[in-house]
Amino acid sequence: MQRRSFLKLSLLSASALNASKIEGIKETIFDNKKELVADRFGAFYANIQSSQIVSVSPFFGDKFPNTMNNCVPDRTQNESRVLYPCVRKSYLKKLGASKSHLRGKEEFIRVSWDLALDLAAKALKDNYDKYGASAIYGECYWWGGFGKVSWGRTMAHRMLKILGGYVEESGDYSTGAGMVILPHVFGSNTVYEAPTRYKAILKNAKNVVIWGSDLLVTNQIAVECPTHSNYEYFEKLKEAYENKKIKIYSVDVYKNNTQRYFNSEFLSVIPNTDSAMMIAMCCYLYESGLYDKEFIKKYTVGFNKFKEYFMGEKDGIKKDLKWASAICGIDENTLKDFTTSLAKNNTIILAGRALQRQDHGEQSHWLITVLSAMLGHIGKLGCGFEFSLGYNNLGADLYVSPTLKGISVIPNEGDENSVWNQNNNITIPSSRSIDALLNPNSIIEHNGSKIKLPDMKVAFNASGSFFTRHQDVNRAVKAMKKFNTIITAEPFWTAQAKLSDIVLPVALEPERYDIEQSPNKEFIFINKPIIEPMGESKSDFYICEQICKRWGLDKVFNEGKSELEWVKYIYEQAKSDAKELNINMPSFDEAFKKGYVQFSQIDKTSEFYTRYSNFRKNPHKYRLGTPSGKIEIYSPTIAKMNYDDCYGHPAWFEPFEWLKDNKTSKKYPIALVSPHSRFRLHSQLNNSLIRNYAEVNAREPIIINPEDAKKRAIKTGDVVRAFNDRGEILVGALVSDIVREGVVIICEGAWYDPEILGEKSLCQHGCVNVLTKDKGTSKLAQSNSAHTCLIEFEKFKGKIKAIQAFSKPTILQHL
Repeated sequence: MQRRSFLKLSLLSASALNASKIEGIKETIFDNKKELVADRFGAFYANIQSSQIVSVSPFFGDKFPNTMNNCVPDRTQNESRVLYPCVRKSYLKKLGASKSHLRGKEEFIRVSWDLALDLAAKALKDNYDKYGASAIYGECYWWGGFGKVSWGRTMAHRMLKILGGYVEESGDYSTGAGMVILPHVFGSNTVYEAPTRYKAILKNAKNVVIWGSDLLVTNQIAVECPTHSNYEYFEKLKEAYENKKIKIYSVDVYKNNTQRYFNSEFLSVIPNTDSAMMIAMCCYLYESGLYDKEFIKKYTVGFNKFKEYFMGEKDGIKKDLKWASAICGIDENTLKDFTTSLAKNNTIILAGRALQRQDHGEQSHWLITVLSAMLGHIGKLGCGFEFSLGYNNLGADLYVSPTLKGISVIPNEGDENSVWNQNNNITIPSSRSIDALLNPNSIIEHNGSKIKLPDMKVAFNASGSFFTRHQDVNRAVKAMKKFNTIITAEPFWTAQAKLSDIVLPVALEPERYDIEQSPNKEFIFINKPIIEPMGESKSDFYICEQICKRWGLDKVFNEGKSELEWVKYIYEQAKSDAKELNINMPSFDEAFKKGYVQFSQIDKTSEFYTRYSNFRKNPHKYRLGTPSGKIEIYSPTIAKMNYDDCYGHPAWFEPFEWLKDNKTSKKYPIALVSPHSRFRLHSQLNNSLIRNYAEVNAREPIIINPEDAKKRAIKTGDVVRAFNDRGEILVGALVSDIVREGVVIICEGAWYDPEILGEKSLCQHGCVNVLTKDKGTSKLAQSNSAHTCLIEFEKFKGKIKAIQAFSKPTILQHL
């Protein structure tokens, strides 16, 4: 068929297909039904009228129903939904890569699924065949989508594995630095391992230190389907604190939601200085004799090397409380009392991920563990340290039930000779993708190795907005033009979608099949399509399967099973595993109809689980995975790397910009910190009505200390311009004393909305990553340092324009 005829046929079929789904008009207002749905915010009942979700009701098993799910009706029928496959005009004209500099400036053309999938499959296959796996960027983000069957990340990775491999990132944006440093210290991941249970904490801990974490906010969501069972323990912790059974401290740059809920003792620290504070605390423990000498001797190695450092034996600078006070902004007496309390009473430190998302972020996580070791509380019932209790609804009771398996990234795993079973992926450190685009084939250091950055040609993105999540957005906008093709499978017209070549509409949870369980393993949930997908939306499973079909490999992808058959297969696997636990699960048909299976038996063996308790009991039998088998306060392995920004022991390194840096802070005197918003999951839901409860003057809020606001004649409700050399954004002023002077808070996740899409320009809506710097934490981890950022701000005096972040691009019905 000639090119013109092929185009004509594809475009005509697109306009004929599913122009409008209004089946609900046949129904009456009495045609109501209620169906269970599970997602990353929790389980809920969707109330359906005339084939549309009109409201939601709580699920009985959710202990603290998430108000964010109230947005489901608006989110599902949102005006920003991608309804049909679309291709950028120049790309469609050429049926391939063309004029990438016009992304964001020219129209999209609505096309048929067949044409869109043909173009996507061709771009991936041609570039793979010509350049290999290093040409295909497939690091789809974790939080997009949901489920064991049609999670966008797994589906995309499975498809690209079948192709032959792709560029992936080690670690993640959340804990990239921690995941590299802690295996050197403890011999295992540490960040994502099973955490100490709250029952153990309540039974034995006397101090709970919440360090750089907002437990109440970040536990609203989960990788699986949360039932928020740990919120009951937050209430118990508060009761214990009010009854003086437990002391709760909050170390942070502002009084976050958790601190205000507990009304805990607050230590206000200058951003990026936590490691200096902890080093000085270690120094004080040593000089005062309060540190646990026996624990250090029995369970750790390398203490003397660290002692030489904090005592200043080589550089002549003793890192004592006076030294730290001048850096972190907390007075000596407060630091002394705080440290003494932790030493004399059983303590657990609940650390947040924000601590390692900063320049030299490896040091803070390393020092949390070293401080805990010197206190001697590691392995005691309910004591030590944790990096996971602020996230994913962990720490409550676990239930005896099977662990739900999901579709693997690698199909037919037993076939050792298949191309997809070979290790063909190209791995780069987390968040170094823009470096690769701007400097392909360059060499970077990483964890003792040298890595050659790939020369990437095609990006496949599944439900994740790169231009909202990645640091230094203007740098990313420039770099992404290097891709000859950007394919985005996405439910909404995000900035990522608008700056793509091929956009494929993705179905949401109420529109497709899937299966998932709760983090505490009390429930298994089964989703089914309870409404028709909006427009021509399809599941990620369908999209990736159909691309594989164009390579003649769809049977490899689906292994002979449809989505529903995969759901049933995974359920039957769980049912078989349950029999070995003496649990009888209902038939699949029963569970499918009900929407869930509940398990009733609490796992008594793990009720008081405490991390490293076995190691404390017998360090020889339960030796750690480090070379020494012990906690490595000093790591010879790291020392041999000879890095100038990460030594063999923990240390204080000045950040590339911070409040005590006279050179930068004179121009930009305000430290910017970007925590999670309580009104969304990263950027998810920012296009829904819930933003009306969060935004100020239709923009992301900036929380400003009253003194800083007074100096700039700013009051609550004003539109503010925040800026630095990297970019500028508009935000809405919220003046409050919950943040210390010299620091402002702008939550991450606001949708990117530049005045000129595709170019460096003022972001109207307050996307904070326009201001953050895209720099690796150190040569060791090379992770992101989003929380190291200085800015200035002022009352905006220009013309305030309408927000375009949630509007669709111009879409034509034909060329």
